Amino acid sequence: MKKFIIKSLFYIVPFICVYGVYRIVDKDTIGDLGRLGKIFFEKEYVQYLEKNYLKDNLTIDTLIISYEKLQTGDSSSVCTIGDSFSSLGIFGYQNYLAHLLGFKIINILKVDDNQLNTAIALINSKIIDNSNCRIFILSNVDRLAINRLTDINFELLYKKPLKIDDNQSKKNINNSLNDFFSFIRLKFNYDNPISKHSLKQEYFTHSRFSKILFNYKNDMNFLNTSKNDIAKAKENLILLNKKFSEKGIKLIFLIAADKYDVYRPFMVDDSLPIDTTTDELSNIPDVFVINTKPMLQEMVQNGEKDVYMLNDTHWSYKASEAVARKLAQAIDSLGF
Repeated sequence: MKKFIIKSLFYIVPFICVYGVYRIVDKDTIGDLGRLGKIFFEKEYVQYLEKNYLKDNLTIDTLIISYEKLQTGDSSSVCTIGDSFSSLGIFGYQNYLAHLLGFKIINILKVDDNQLNTAIALINSKIIDNSNCRIFILSNVDRLAINRLTDINFELLYKKPLKIDDNQSKKNINNSLNDFFSFIRLKFNYDNPISKHSLKQEYFTHSRFSKILFNYKNDMNFLNTSKNDIAKAKENLILLNKKFSEKGIKLIFLIAADKYDVYRPFMVDDSLPIDTTTDELSNIPDVFVINTKPMLQEMVQNGEKDVYMLNDTHWSYKASEAVARKLAQAIDSLGF
């Protein structure tokens, strides 16, 4: 029995030590890239960015739970819907746009993995029309734009979100254990979802990683996109725009550039592929598309640091403000 205990300790003690180290350093796995790749960026980086955020949030996140027409109250009739780039809160583009326009903006939360389908369902179910939404900003991250456009169901009706009841404490324990085993796996660089690229100069305000780009490997989805996919996406975007136009709503399709795409011209390795899959979406007559890649690349080219967050797939408050200014100009040009 004694020998068994000693042999067991030989395996258990190192495990406990590794877990202890993980629990200590895990607090610095900040940002979605930090959490996914178990990369320690230090919380001071985020604190540095947060000092420059706006002091208040004029974005109203709205989950539609009835089939009644959307009530905007004393807010504007500018509505947005999107993926995670539309859910950045106080440093999101909607908040900067609201401050530029001088009124609150309604951000509708999606109830479908494809927010384009949620938008169609809202139109078909008469929950939104030009009485409560004159301009609709539909945002989509670049790497999923073609797939989501080709996957639109134009006949959908709105379905209220279901209430999810789970054991939160049990879920937290499972997540903690999963995170720990991911930490071990990633230390051996096995099935790592994060890529790392050297940059030609410093583009991030960080003591260790100022010349390193960390990005989500799914940014490379464009390598599997066919010309037929792009053609179908363009066709559906035209139909999507027509749906909104028939309701008297002006649609702005906002493409949130992938981090890899924005920084690709500034990488040391010039042999890496270049993504052009969504470029053609910007040249469709009568469809108002804002592709953020060129403007954000220009900011990086001009030496602006932290256009995207070092530790995250998303852009920083700097890009949010720049995108908001572009949107404000577009809205002004539409005579709103």
